[in-house]
Amino acid sequence: MDPWSRGTPEAGGKSAAKPAAMETIVPAISSSVTGSLGVLHLPRLWLKHRLHAAGRLPEGYRHGPGGFDQMVTDALGVDHEAFAAYVERERPDYPTAEAWIRAHGTSVTPAAIADVNARIRAGIMPEGVAVGRRAELGLDASFELGVPLNDLDDWAALHRALTAP
Repeated sequence: MDPWSRGTPEAGGKSAAKPAAMETIVPAISSSVTGSLGVLHLPRLWLKHRLHAAGRLPEGYRHGPGGFDQMVTDALGVDHEAFAAYVERERPDYPTAEAWIRAHGTSVTPAAIADVNARIRAGIMPEGVAVGRRAELGLDASFELGVPLNDLDDWAALHRALTAP
């Protein structure tokens, strides 16, 4: 089988089982991932809003203004609430959402993208949140960067979901 196939019968693979109607999905796309626009966290931001619109984002999972979500929309000159409403109403695929950002952002420039990417890479998770995450993950206080803490937290949540009875 082609290593790039998606596991579909057409690609010579097996179909994945379809999840239960309201099963939640942890948005495990890392903030370290970009799309064609090159903006860190934007694919994750899109996914969180898509999952929320579908009723599939885990209860209590943050998906609104603040944090990296707000950092990205502010840096690109995008109204966060307008983007959220667009994604939740239109339910676009990622390339279409990225095109919306290009069309509606007032500062979608290489300089703005480089700046927000640098801030995301260096972003330290607020201590009030980081303390709990580190305790759950068995990490010491020196582990403070937001992206890897979010990744580890998501992976732990996925592991719990996949090993639950």
